[in-house]
Amino acid sequence: MNQSRSVLVVDDDAVSRMLLRHMLERQGFEVVDTDSVDAATVALADNEIDIIICDYLMPNATGLDLLASLPDPHQPFILLTGELRKDDLNDDRVDAVTTYLTKPVGTDELAATLGVIVDQLADTPV
Repeated sequence: MNQSRSVLVVDDDAVSRMLLRHMLERQGFEVVDTDSVDAATVALADNEIDIIICDYLMPNATGLDLLASLPDPHQPFILLTGELRKDDLNDDRVDAVTTYLTKPVGTDELAATLGVIVDQLADTPV
């Protein structure tokens, strides 16, 4: 399904990162995970990443801060949140988010969301 797509998981919660890594690897994705926006920036420079899954609330920076720093404004970006909905985010940068997932994320919901994104990536000319 994912044709060896790579996913960067950014979350300051180690358990959330581990659970997402496990679900993604079972679906055949290559996974890089980090615990902060700063570490994610380094990982993006060092790895070819197809999709980013990033927690919204983290120490020192938010997921939207990472999104705003991306060189490619079309990079597929999934924002994870445990407490907020898109409508609750009073930030113009939310319009650039590909989609949102609410924690805890279920395997089926994650697979369906990623399936749509992978299909869109396959349809995008390189």
